[in-house]
Amino acid sequence: MPELRWSEGDVPRRLRLVTSPSGIGRASDNQLVLKDFSVSRHHARVEQRGDTWWIVDLGSTNGVKVNDHYATDAMLTEGDQLQVGNFTLSFHRGDSGAGLSASSSTFLRTLEEFREDFALEPEQAKKGAGATPRERVLEALAQVARTLLEVEELEPVLVKVMEAVFAQLPAERAYILLFNPEGQAELRIARSRGGAALPEAPVSQTILDLVSRQKVAVLTSDAQSDERFAAGLSVRMHQIRSAMCAPLWHRDSVIGVLFVDTPLATGSFTAENLDLLTALANYAAVAIDRARLNDHIREARRARERLERYHSPAVVEAIVGRHRDAADAERHETREVSVLFADLVGFTARCEGMDPPDVARFLGEFFTLASDSVFEFGGTLDKFIGDAAMAFFGAPLEQADHAERAVLAALALRRRLKTWNRERVLAGLDVVEVRMAINSGLVVVGEIGSATRVDYTVLGNTVNVAARLEEIVAQAGQIVLGAATQRGVAHLFPTEHLGNVQLRGLQGKLPVFRLMTEEITGVGE
Repeated sequence: MPELRWSEGDVPRRLRLVTSPSGIGRASDNQLVLKDFSVSRHHARVEQRGDTWWIVDLGSTNGVKVNDHYATDAMLTEGDQLQVGNFTLSFHRGDSGAGLSASSSTFLRTLEEFREDFALEPEQAKKGAGATPRERVLEALAQVARTLLEVEELEPVLVKVMEAVFAQLPAERAYILLFNPEGQAELRIARSRGGAALPEAPVSQTILDLVSRQKVAVLTSDAQSDERFAAGLSVRMHQIRSAMCAPLWHRDSVIGVLFVDTPLATGSFTAENLDLLTALANYAAVAIDRARLNDHIREARRARERLERYHSPAVVEAIVGRHRDAADAERHETREVSVLFADLVGFTARCEGMDPPDVARFLGEFFTLASDSVFEFGGTLDKFIGDAAMAFFGAPLEQADHAERAVLAALALRRRLKTWNRERVLAGLDVVEVRMAINSGLVVVGEIGSATRVDYTVLGNTVNVAARLEEIVAQAGQIVLGAATQRGVAHLFPTEHLGNVQLRGLQGKLPVFRLMTEEITGVGE
């Protein structure tokens, strides 16, 4: 009677083919049950066709070899060698011969099968006596999980993964490749057992594609002799022999691969090693994902802190809500804005009799009033220049009413200044006066500076004109407007033409206007 023969450890086994078809696989409903993860649940079947017997691959993960050649459907003859996962079976038409030992060249491990056989969640774990392969995997992971998951930054996480690999596996080299947003694998760290950095990763593109696309972990005892890998250029160039590669998988997503090898040596890894690498890759992926999130949070916090130096809380929230990152903020662009300068009157004479701490305190109070007024109307605080404050409206968020916002901020500063002066008079101090100027037009806006110091600021003739109007034209208590600003707010606020003025450094005279604050009630009064 035809039969299949194989060995489990040192024990020879045989299955007489009394029924057709006879299933082969890991599931218990097969006639031949092979308990090993290299065997699919329903791996293959042996069936009789007339006087002949055939083996049929049922779409298994690792395939079926007949006499060292992959086959999906093949007729069997006396003594044929069948490789099913990690087992070698022999076909015989009668009773003769002895059992054959199991061997393996290459096999794959799907993530779904790994989850089923090695449930890592505590509530899924099954208790039992003895050190099973599953328990050994969990024991090894317990030694590295705490350290790995406590590290918060990406680069240290990668280093810890390398340390865990060499502590738990007989690998000589290890590599971590992460996929970028375009799906390309980028080498992030490569180490030898001695800790030396390696210049490149001899990872076969064939193996990389297999692991990442099919979501399987792969162990090859000799990549040079395996039909699926031997043709790969990297396999031949780098003489890849024993190697394992596992996907860095987290929440069903593959974010990269963890690859280990022992060049020039075959048979270095076992199935248990592959299980441990697969589990370690999962822990590593969780830690990498967590570190990336922490890096993103830190960068977002730094970006927010940088924005808060210049913008009101409402503007910061709007920018963050539009998902503008640091790279976005560093771009230079041309934008139409309104620039506001506010300068203390008589500051030099005032400070002559004041101690430095009193000067700092005085300026701090004024700059707080100016900042609050600018932020109240969504402006950007550019800088403090001595005893002057510079701000602009219309960037980084576009504001069609930037001229109106600038005027309202100037009026708000007048209102706050009146309140401050009342408090100063009650304290026996003198009254503080401010002159202001606003000019509207095109500017270059962005983070401008050197490699070590940048400021978010505006540049251009519009800024120069605003500064000259405040310095030369504006008188104490006045808000002076350039022509473009006046056109933008003339329908809202009363203005007075002060004539055409020649400003230092500029050719030709420019029309200048005064905001008639004495006729305005509300914001500034």
